[in-house]
Amino acid sequence: MKTAINGVNYYYQWLTDYEANRPTLVCLHGFTGTSQTFVPVFQRDRDRNILAIDLIGHGQTDSYVHPYRYQMECLCQDIALLTEQLGISKFSLLGYSMGARVALGFTCLFPQKIQKLLLESGSPGLKSKTERMTRKCSDEHLAGFIMSHSIEAFVDKWEKLSLFDSQKQLSCKIQATLRKERLSQQAFGLACSLWFMGTGVQPDFWQELDKIEIPTLLIVGELDHKFQRIAQNMQEKQQNMSIKIVKNAGHCVHLEKPEIVEEVVYSFLVSYTDQLMGNNKI
Repeated sequence: MKTAINGVNYYYQWLTDYEANRPTLVCLHGFTGTSQTFVPVFQRDRDRNILAIDLIGHGQTDSYVHPYRYQMECLCQDIALLTEQLGISKFSLLGYSMGARVALGFTCLFPQKIQKLLLESGSPGLKSKTERMTRKCSDEHLAGFIMSHSIEAFVDKWEKLSLFDSQKQLSCKIQATLRKERLSQQAFGLACSLWFMGTGVQPDFWQELDKIEIPTLLIVGELDHKFQRIAQNMQEKQQNMSIKIVKNAGHCVHLEKPEIVEEVVYSFLVSYTDQLMGNNKI
């Protein structure tokens, strides 16, 4: 389904049958992804509405809009309006990678709307100006490559990143589906996401972590050492955050271990007990 938010047509889909009297979880995908990435995770209806959104520049949501619409604050405002338009005043929020950065930004901007927060392979951004400038240059270089080459050439380059090495262990069918999703993207949308919403230009949310009072779960793969360190550093800033380390999984945990992620997500949403606190491998 599509709806117009401030002139941008956003695509969204309900992964479970919508019922007005039950809680909602909103899911935000990563860079080069779509809402479809969460379908394998939520195969069963567990008395919860699951809403997945194609973020601006991705999937079936508009790409060819003013580049400034890609800025983090604009995107978060759009998500707020979209959920309000659907009659959802409060909800839990799950984001993966780029979507986790958006989810964290949304929670900082609209804390009154979020009940529980789940960040999969997420980051609050970069702390130092030097780090941000270096990453900004890297993102701009990649955006330039996307705009000057075919989408196939970019996907070939993207899939060779060490971040995704563990995905080579997936079945040929799943790898083909993932590649098809990446190839379906618009070059302009991907480039604008890097230019205006990349890690190098996003706000630094490290200083906001101690203000987040809602239950927060950080999901990371055992093989993704970089984001394990980020999660641990986040927990040091905000002791109320809990971490789940999923065994034999890399950066995209929900793709590699969908059944486990489903169980982790529903368990966290249903209850927030002592067993969810601390660093646990499953």
